[in-house]
Amino acid sequence: MEEFPFILINDIERTLAADPLFRQGLEYGRPRRGHPEGAIKYHIAAVIQNIEQWYAPSPYYHSLRLVALIHDTFKFQVDPTKQRSGPNHHGAYARRFAEQYITDEAVLEIIELHDEAYNAWVAGDRRGKWKTAIKRATRLIERLDNNLDLYRAFYRCDNETGDKSQVGREWFEELIAKTT
Repeated sequence: MEEFPFILINDIERTLAADPLFRQGLEYGRPRRGHPEGAIKYHIAAVIQNIEQWYAPSPYYHSLRLVALIHDTFKFQVDPTKQRSGPNHHGAYARRFAEQYITDEAVLEIIELHDEAYNAWVAGDRRGKWKTAIKRATRLIERLDNNLDLYRAFYRCDNETGDKSQVGREWFEELIAKTT
């Protein structure tokens, strides 16, 4: 078994990678729509590749890497018998884990909310509730405030992997342009 399909570049990344719960999460997953790469560690490797390509060097570089490492790693903790939202969303599990190691509120918030823009778009696209979608995404934009650019950078790096459609991200970008 390969250790990691990406390089750990600093002490905090190596500390995270030494945690048994983190390591368990990296192995979780199977190929599916949106994530044909399978195990979470391969998705993380793809996100990190995008970060390296688009944001190295930048002021966001290290923050983006931390979000990438943790954002989907706790999907294995989600209880499939319950609604996958609130405290049972993988972003909430990821944030609770990250709080043991990270104090940067922007990083913690983006770990927790990394799927929120996509979920807002889904409310419109799949359920036809565009008013709800716009309201939800607008609340996210307002909540992120000074961290919106970091969120957008991560959303791009995360979304331009596998076979994911860009429509939801483009919708969110257009909404930002209209509301800011």
